[in-house]
Amino acid sequence: MKYLIDSNVFITASRGFYSFAFGSAFWDFLLQEAQNNRVASIDKVLDEINKGNDELKSWANKKFSDYFLNTKTEQVLEQYARLMQWAETETAYEQIAIDEFMEEDNADTWLIAYAMTDPKEYKLVTFEKPNNDIKRKIPIPNVCKHFQIGYCDLYEMLKDLKFKF
Repeated sequence: MKYLIDSNVFITASRGFYSFAFGSAFWDFLLQEAQNNRVASIDKVLDEINKGNDELKSWANKKFSDYFLNTKTEQVLEQYARLMQWAETETAYEQIAIDEFMEEDNADTWLIAYAMTDPKEYKLVTFEKPNNDIKRKIPIPNVCKHFQIGYCDLYEMLKDLKFKF
């Protein structure tokens, strides 16, 4: 199994509890697990990280760049189209949520599409929580449940991978 990491995990960790100022063991661990083919992300997440101008951007581009997977493959594009068709017919969310989900630069949708290429191989890592009551955003876990894709938060991934300081 390979964990695919959402932008919010990288950003939240770097700005808080695993700051580069004192959390180097965490970042080294991510890199090691990526080298062991157990952790990755996608190019669209890197695009979101690159909107910032901080240590995360530097780390992502200098150390982790090989582990942002390419979404411009036939398999991913097929799954992305499937997600677009689903979103167009989805009635549980307000139009603003559907429009945001369908924006081409929305990394969440691409991350889900990538995982859909092999749901038994990939598990999404996000800080988003499932929420059936929310109408103004389509949470990653809600879509994962619908398409039977595994997901977890960062702490579950770290526990599964046996991270230690």
